[in-house]
Amino acid sequence: MNNHTPFYIARTKNAKLTDISEERVHWFVEQTQKVRGYVFSKSDSVSSVLDQLVLRDDQHLLNAALLLFGKKPQRFCPGATVKCSHYHGVSVTRPIPSQQTYEDTLFEQIDAAVDFVQSKLKRTVGGREEGPAAQVRMEIPSEAISEIIVNAVVHRDYNSTGSVQVTVFADRVEVINPGHLPAAITAADLAKEHLSIPVNPFLARPFFLAGYINMLGYGTLNVIDYCQKALLPSPTFEPMNNQFRVILWRDRFTTHVLDILGVSDRQRLAVNRVKELGKIVNAEYQQISGVTRKTASRDLDNLVSKGVLERRGEKRGSHYVLGDGLDINLKTNE
Repeated sequence: MNNHTPFYIARTKNAKLTDISEERVHWFVEQTQKVRGYVFSKSDSVSSVLDQLVLRDDQHLLNAALLLFGKKPQRFCPGATVKCSHYHGVSVTRPIPSQQTYEDTLFEQIDAAVDFVQSKLKRTVGGREEGPAAQVRMEIPSEAISEIIVNAVVHRDYNSTGSVQVTVFADRVEVINPGHLPAAITAADLAKEHLSIPVNPFLARPFFLAGYINMLGYGTLNVIDYCQKALLPSPTFEPMNNQFRVILWRDRFTTHVLDILGVSDRQRLAVNRVKELGKIVNAEYQQISGVTRKTASRDLDNLVSKGVLERRGEKRGSHYVLGDGLDINLKTNE
């Protein structure tokens, strides 16, 4: 190994085979057999599995082995974490309402981060007309969330001490990872067919075997498709100096959708205020729109009937939050 060897495939310092979790390796072996039908050719002992994954160099552990299967990976790779936070509005505020830092192996970090995001998003349950088993719909498709978080963890720059950051806002989910795209791919390429060029191929292969990625170059295209089928805006792919950001938009109520639903310019004042602050009351809408209480109630009730807003509480204690957009499917399919 030379000075230009990426951190994740460099030899670890002072790590021993006993620093690898046998339980996590055995989980991985079972997962590869179940998902890919893959059977390790020699044996499923810890050392044999690591060798077959090329995670040892002359019997010295590589950092990637600790990242994937270590008992305490952050002891050797302190920056290999995923930091998740949640804000009620559309910008960063203090104090942070909810924040978690996930450590352990990369597999566990991904699973925890996906669960964190899903716990902050709305879910809707379909009606009986959809069949005996009602379908649960996530505000952002689960497949899109998983794909983007997996990509951020697998393809990040592990020479950086920065963490992957996952932030849930009222209108979007942002995923930022240290590093940049391969030289042969631009952000625009992610929205069309392209080759799979893993930044960290020795990490990508175990994630492929475990069923987390497909390594076909279709991942971002699938994410775009998931979002479009959910009537959400296409994700934003954005290079940022030595970082890369992906934005998954929660906002169903784009200008285009509001036009389809026949939402007036005045009513959009209420929609925008709810997007910004999370809720609105009748009196507040009267103030920003300059209408009477009766007209305000009529406007807000109309937005409720369209699925744009949802009314919470009773009488004077009531307020309005963003709705589930159930009327969007009806209008856009007419």
